[in-house]
Parts: sequence; structure tokens; C-alpha cells
Amino acid sequence: MGNKTISAQLMRAENRPSGFDYLRLFLAISVIAVHSISICYGMQIHLEMWGGPLHPILKFIVPCFFAMSGFLVAGSLERNTVSAFLTLRFLRIVPGLSVETLISALLLGALLTSLSLTDYFSHEEFWRYMASIVGWVHIYLPGVFENRSSPNYVNGSIWTIPFELECYAAMAALGVAGVAKRPILFTSVAILAMLALSAKGMTSPSYGVSHGEMVLPFMFGVAIYLLRNMLPFSFPLFVLSLTLSLGLFYFRVISYLEAPFVAYSATYVGLLNPRRVLLVRGADYSYGIYIYAFPFQQAAFELLPGGTFWLLNIAYGVVSSGAAAYLSWTFVEKRVLEQRAAVLSRLAKFIEWLRLRFGVL
Repeated sequence: MGNKTISAQLMRAENRPSGFDYLRLFLAISVIAVHSISICYGMQIHLEMWGGPLHPILKFIVPCFFAMSGFLVAGSLERNTVSAFLTLRFLRIVPGLSVETLISALLLGALLTSLSLTDYFSHEEFWRYMASIVGWVHIYLPGVFENRSSPNYVNGSIWTIPFELECYAAMAALGVAGVAKRPILFTSVAILAMLALSAKGMTSPSYGVSHGEMVLPFMFGVAIYLLRNMLPFSFPLFVLSLTLSLGLFYFRVISYLEAPFVAYSATYVGLLNPRRVLLVRGADYSYGIYIYAFPFQQAAFELLPGGTFWLLNIAYGVVSSGAAAYLSWTFVEKRVLEQRAAVLSRLAKFIEWLRLRFGVL
């Protein structure tokens, strides 16, 4: 089995498999497609879609994001100190989120608000929205989409950001405790957490995903990375995991038990290494597409011909968020990430100064 482990597959892809890039893009565009229904036809139709045969697939998308994130950031924590890990997560999440928040608030909001610009910019809801820059997410802007029946919020995607940040904080805490580098102990904690939540008899919500349905796949994504030298990279195991994931989401009574199967499914696809096309060559546009698409889809509904038809709304969302993601990556995110080494060097010097000066850290 030595040449068929997850670790061996990672090494074959030189620790940079393209499958994760393709999977992120696919999931981001899937979110655009799902949101197009609520934006174009309202929440009632959206809820009916969630209650239909697509329910297991819809439930799979966000947990898959979190599982993939867990696998990838586990490597970052393994290679770095806890402080460096948190700094790197900050550098990846906050710059793009800052630009999206500013564009939504200063351009889209100012264009579409029913208030005067003076009232708009002085409104407390405007300033609450700006707190999204640091992950304190707010989704409404004053006077924007207020006449829409539903949804009347500006960005329905960034609600997951605080949960992602929570997972990073939990990882950092486990790193300080030494648990994050002990595979069996960490996996045992994840299994016990899953069983404890399942034992409470909690059922999966009929619409959206619960807190546990995000955090647990993240934990199992981490566990799979930590156990990568032991776990097989197996297509039959992937098929079994995907089947069990969708099946458990379908039978909503046994919520949370799907977490390890979602995590393995996401990891298997991510570790595939097809040739990179231009879209995934040296860039990560998926994050930008994910955070930009919803406000642009809302604006397309209001302003563009055919924007009220779901297929055209998807097209508008993909094209506009793709362009924004490209600009954001090229001129903001990539340039920030290019400073990682310098930032980490300054951080290390600062921590050393604190240690010498105050005897801490």
C-alpha cells in the first residue's frame, strides 16, 4: 500500500495537486448556481429546491469547502509556528475580503441605495457592514435591495467566513496544546466530537448547513492530512465515501456522521492532478469568485437585461465575479502573499524581542 497512500499521491503531485484548484472553482460556481434561484425567484422556490431530490447535493457543497480547507491548512500549521500560521491565514483571507467589502459598500451600495448619499454613508448599518473587513460579517446595506421580497441582503456568501475563522482559531489552540501534531489523538477528538453531536439526536436542517456540518468536515480534513502516511488513496473508497455522504445527507436524521466521508471525498478529488489550464495556473480565483458573486448577481437582477432569469443570472455572476477575482488576485491578494516571507521574518523578530524583553512566548 506504500505507493497508494495519500502521502504518496501528494508527493507524486509535488505537494501541489491541481485537483484542489479545480474543485474550489467547481464549488464556487456551484454556489453561484444555487444562489441564482433565490435571487431570481425568491426564498420560497429556493426552499422548495432544498426540499427536493437535489437536497443531498446542495448540502454537500459547503461542508466540502470546509473539508478541503482543513486538509490544506493542516499542512500550513505543520510547517509553521502557531503565530506564523495565523498570520498566513490572515494574509490569505482579509485582503480579498477587504476589497470585496469596499466595492460592495462604496460602489454597488452607493449606486443602488434608495437613500441620499449623505444618509447612506452616515447610516450605522453602513459602518456595521464595513466590519466585514475583519470577519465580523454583516450582510445588509442601508436602502439597498430593500424593496426586494427576498433575499434583500447584499452578500449571502460571506456568512461562512466567521466559521472559517473559528476553525483557524481552534486549530491554533490545538497547535498550542500539541494536539494538532498528534494524528491519533486529533482524530480521536474529531470522532468523539462527531459522536457527541450525533448522540444528541440533532438533525440536519432542511435548508442550509449547521455549525457542526462545517466544523466537523474541517476537523476530518485535518485528520486525513495528519494520517496521510496511513490512509489509502483509493478510488473504491472515494466512491463509498461519496455515496455515504450523499446518503447520510438524504436521511437527515443521522446528521454529522457524514463528516469523515465528505472529508475523504473532497481530499480524493483534490489530490487528483490533471494538467492545469490557464484558470488554475499560478493563481487562486475561487476565493474571489465565491465572495464577489452574490452582490454582483443581486446587481444583475436589478440592472441588467435578463438578470431575473436564473441561467443569465448565473452567467452574469460567473463573468463579473471572475473578472473581479482576477483583478483582486492580480493586484491585491497575490501582491500581499508575495510579502509572506518578509512579514513572517518581521513577526519572528518581534516575537523574539517580546521573549527577551518580557520573558513571554
